[in-house]
Amino acid sequence: MGDLNVTSDVANVSSSTMSAILSNTTEDDIVRDNSTFNETDVPPTFLQTTGAQVISGVFVWFALFLTCHQIYQHLRYYTSPSEQRWIVRILFIVPIYAFDSWLSLMFFRDNYYIYFDSIRDWYEAFVIYNFLSLCYEYLGGEGNIMSEIRGKPIRSSWWYGTCCLGGKTYTIGFLRFCKQATLQFCAVKPLMSVIILILQPLGKYSDG
Repeated sequence: MGDLNVTSDVANVSSSTMSAILSNTTEDDIVRDNSTFNETDVPPTFLQTTGAQVISGVFVWFALFLTCHQIYQHLRYYTSPSEQRWIVRILFIVPIYAFDSWLSLMFFRDNYYIYFDSIRDWYEAFVIYNFLSLCYEYLGGEGNIMSEIRGKPIRSSWWYGTCCLGGKTYTIGFLRFCKQATLQFCAVKPLMSVIILILQPLGKYSDG
């Protein structure tokens, strides 16, 4: 009977000790242990290796050299300002996009890429505006475009995305609607980037 009492006492002490340990273990400790396990035991992907960073860096600097040379040539022979100003602005997307992608790859573990991508998104929206303006410049402006297509029927085509416009004709209203639909991207894209920058420090944002 004495041995049974000692055994039961030991069991009670062990259970009470385990209960105390579990009660002192917070959810943050569990999350911290899981994050430590993930960082140390899970092997990195190829994009997180030094080799990937070196290879991407070579192509990034090659793209920077080519694009900067093209920009320099446009500025040196600035003979058509009405067109070249749009072209130079569009060309700047190459170094910005390439360098941003490289920095995002270098600091991928720290989630700094979210801030780099926001800068890229802002300039991307600016480039869309410049590309639309360049198209209008090539076609002679809004007035010249309308004089060429006004009254012509819109051909229904799945390939060109006009499948729902069969039977309609080109009008100034249609042209301006297309322009507004394109330019709304220039407003929505930076706005979404600002929202991401607000939600990221609060821990409310994750890539989907």
